[in-house]
Amino acid sequence: MSHLNSNLLVALFLCALIAAGCSTSTGGSAAEADSQSRTPDQGHADAAGVLALPTFEGAEERSDRLRVVATTSIIGDVVSRIGGERISLVTLMRPGRDPHGFEPAARDLTAVADADLIFVNGWDLEENLVHEVEAIGDGTPLVPVSAAIVPLLRGAESDLHGAEGERAADPTTRYAGVDPHVWFSVHNVEQWAQNIAAVLSDLDPENAPAYVDNAAAYVEELQALDDYIHAQVETIPVGRRVLVTNHDSFAYFADEYGFEVLGTVIPGASTLAEPSARALAALIDTMEEHDLCTLFAESSGSQTLAETVATELGSCDDVQILQLYSGSIGVEGSAADSYITMYRSNVDTIVGGLR
Repeated sequence: MSHLNSNLLVALFLCALIAAGCSTSTGGSAAEADSQSRTPDQGHADAAGVLALPTFEGAEERSDRLRVVATTSIIGDVVSRIGGERISLVTLMRPGRDPHGFEPAARDLTAVADADLIFVNGWDLEENLVHEVEAIGDGTPLVPVSAAIVPLLRGAESDLHGAEGERAADPTTRYAGVDPHVWFSVHNVEQWAQNIAAVLSDLDPENAPAYVDNAAAYVEELQALDDYIHAQVETIPVGRRVLVTNHDSFAYFADEYGFEVLGTVIPGASTLAEPSARALAALIDTMEEHDLCTLFAESSGSQTLAETVATELGSCDDVQILQLYSGSIGVEGSAADSYITMYRSNVDTIVGGLR
């Protein structure tokens, strides 16, 4: 069984963007790569800057369920919808946990060591976790659910106002960092579902028809979600489709549904980054210039900086800090305890705050 090295994928992707002479040893397209079994040093991103799924050979009939690990609660929710009762699933990050700074407990590492495969974001979202998962799960495939998705890029040279991003397929872009928050495009999660079904089917061919059917049914639900989002967004005047967020994680939402991310409190795509006083002052000036008195903060992160910005907004009689779900679904039993209900909740909050 092969092992997909996600860190190598990211490195090779960035290398392909920066230097025309830097190439993978395998070459070819993603489709060609998927026709071959890969070993850890053969995993790669293709020429368009997308990740590829690992392939598996010689899968045998199983007497037990596949032991599957998912890193984040959002990935785990989607995997559960495709795998259902035919897999044994452990999700490492419980609802409400920030994936950027998550540190695994001993029981988490035990689950990793026993897994048949591990689903990860693929773009190093889980920056404190992926390296440990790779080490503990030596020989266990790390599967990027974001395979075949062309990501948005974040610019190392951009400031708080450069949040819209550019497509990674453009090798001439000055942006260097991949935005891993791909799930805020519903169409990307449709790709997740197809990827998950393909990998589970490869490893458990006896149950492949069920995985494919589950994915098809889930994609129909996602299409209904996309319709709902478009309908709700249409109720917001075009000139008010502007977001100021706590953390730069909503670029895919903005790109998909016609919003502008005017600024973020925390710079970059990771919540581990720290803004400078100058950057915060610039953000406050921008909000005042555009007469913005609503700030969206993630439910899984600290709101301290957002509250600081709100306090300094002298142009607003009343400042709203509204919570959105970003790196996690809500706790079980809440109105946001799945990817679909989480996204609907976010849209309802955004519409209520901007309309």
